[in-house]
Amino acid sequence: MSKKRIMLVEDSQVIYQMIQEALEDKGYEVFVVTNGFEALRDLEQIRPDLIVTDIMMPKLDGLRLCEAIQNRLETKTIPFIFVSSKFDERTVERGRAIGAKFFLAKPFEMQTLVTCVGKVLNPE
Repeated sequence: MSKKRIMLVEDSQVIYQMIQEALEDKGYEVFVVTNGFEALRDLEQIRPDLIVTDIMMPKLDGLRLCEAIQNRLETKTIPFIFVSSKFDERTVERGRAIGAKFFLAKPFEMQTLVTCVGKVLNPE
């Protein structure tokens, strides 16, 4: 069985290195991109099973990135998890409307993220 592929979209090197290490330790293949434009550019090549994305990023934020992914026939079924230091009710409502599976507020416990990823990629 091949490894599940995760695209991690995060502009903070400290954060993406911690997340990448934690997910790779659980056997996932993790591809890091640092903004939404890179994610859209590399989407077809990486073909992720899941996207974990920050919301607040330069150039193209996580919400707009996910809306763009949802609008493409070939990528609209890719699930995603949002991580962010700022969640307001409107952001959460918008995220749920475009299909977010989980929202994690920074700082979060790494085990919480690993658990959420497992629930999305390996549903019981």
